[in-house]
Amino acid sequence: MAELLGLVTVTNAGFAEWHFAYFSHRTERQLIMIMKSISGLMLGVFIAVTGGGALLAVADESPALRAAMLVEDAFAEVVERAKPAVVVITNKQRAPAPREIPPEFYYFFGQPMPPRRGPGTDRPNKPVPAGKGSGVLVSAEGHLVTNFHVIENYEFLEVKTADGTVYDSEKDPEAVTVIGVDPETDLAVLQLRNGKKTKYPFLRFTEAEKVRVGQWVIAIGAPFNLDYSVTVGCVSQKGRYDMGMSTYDNYIQTDASINPGNSGGPLLNIHGEIVGINQFIMTGGRASQGSVGIGFAIACDLVKQVVDVLVEDGEVIRPFLGISMQELTGDLKDQFAADFGVIVSGLVPGEAAEKAGIGAGDVIQKIGEKTVHTMHDLRLAVTSYRPGDTIKVTLLRNGKEMTYEVVASRRGTDGGVAGLGQSPSRRSQQRDLSKLGLRLNEQDGQIVVLEVLPDGAVANAENGDMRIMPGDIIHEVNRQSVKTVAELAEAVNASVKNNIVLRIERKLPNQANAYYFYFAVPMADDDKK
Repeated sequence: MAELLGLVTVTNAGFAEWHFAYFSHRTERQLIMIMKSISGLMLGVFIAVTGGGALLAVADESPALRAAMLVEDAFAEVVERAKPAVVVITNKQRAPAPREIPPEFYYFFGQPMPPRRGPGTDRPNKPVPAGKGSGVLVSAEGHLVTNFHVIENYEFLEVKTADGTVYDSEKDPEAVTVIGVDPETDLAVLQLRNGKKTKYPFLRFTEAEKVRVGQWVIAIGAPFNLDYSVTVGCVSQKGRYDMGMSTYDNYIQTDASINPGNSGGPLLNIHGEIVGINQFIMTGGRASQGSVGIGFAIACDLVKQVVDVLVEDGEVIRPFLGISMQELTGDLKDQFAADFGVIVSGLVPGEAAEKAGIGAGDVIQKIGEKTVHTMHDLRLAVTSYRPGDTIKVTLLRNGKEMTYEVVASRRGTDGGVAGLGQSPSRRSQQRDLSKLGLRLNEQDGQIVVLEVLPDGAVANAENGDMRIMPGDIIHEVNRQSVKTVAELAEAVNASVKNNIVLRIERKLPNQANAYYFYFAVPMADDDKK
């Protein structure tokens, strides 16, 4: 028996007149509840078996079908509202002039000379498209945000809006102006017509705390030169960082398809608000350079912070506390009497933190009113301030909560100094601490690591990516200052804890300021006898 499977949908003529208004009064949570009812769609389905086959039909005005159509209309409505604020950006750069081939080459190989260029022919180094990306207008004055890498090394920029208008700085220098760039977050702000027009359509940023894992998101951009392509997905995760793409990073992960050309375009929520600015994707490697469902957008709060500063000042000047820091891992919590926070492992002499009274070994738990659990939390919290601002820093010192007011300075660029050398002429004080597994030397009143023995406690200690290396300087044992190998050995033997915590200084080439960190070394009871 041949069977025919068909789906018949019948809607009330009046339904189309009220479903838009119905959606506009629904909150996102209510809409999600409606979507859950889609599973009841099968309740309105029946199979009528006739002599020649089967017919699958949907009951008229099924509630589940209405809910599905509301969702469909919601996505279409967001795109219709948002599309006028999305732009396509072309980065134009001057192509290098081709090298002239000497006439002798043609004579030697018996080839005819090419015809000479006549007057008015195109210049060989005329600007040509070097890259393409997306952007989104964020003000009525024509400010738009995109990725820095979309416009990097530009000579001219062309911006096309959804209505087909093209703004080309090659033809009109005022058509597109770069207001400011911030390579450390991979963001840039442009402006159309220098703000002479003040009625551009634009989109607003959502509030970061409202972004939820699992919520719908919509990406609009120009992947592979397919302008104004729309993809739909969800927030896969938020708070992603250390992705190696930016110095200051805070990412929304999404499975909405993002591909080359989407960079700089908006990731939107169901209300048409900007959740993030699309930046990069993970791919399947050489076999596949397209989307595999793992894309990343710079989170809205970081984008808005940078955009506001660039529009106001034209550049981002970040504050500087003058500390080196490290994570408070499980091995260090007992030693520092803290459950969470970030350890101050060192201070830059004369800088803001030292002037305010903060010391090495303090555990920072709050910057302003923001609680910090990781170095990433602390770094982002500080970037919300500007040089000259007073930052309230709450910390634990020996288990006691203290508050300091730090006047942030301006972050500069470290100069270079020579690395720490090992002087072979001063080896008379060299000793071997077999349990720690370190060969040490005293140089200029400091304890210097000469060698880390592979079978010792230090070599086998797990401190994440932290490692003690030859040339490192040991300053403390369990928060107690040590200046000689004898003092170090005495402090180790006197410890009643199962963890020996060393404070290490490392001087790096081409950096004026040394790097400090704490290193926990598990010690068995018989190791300390």
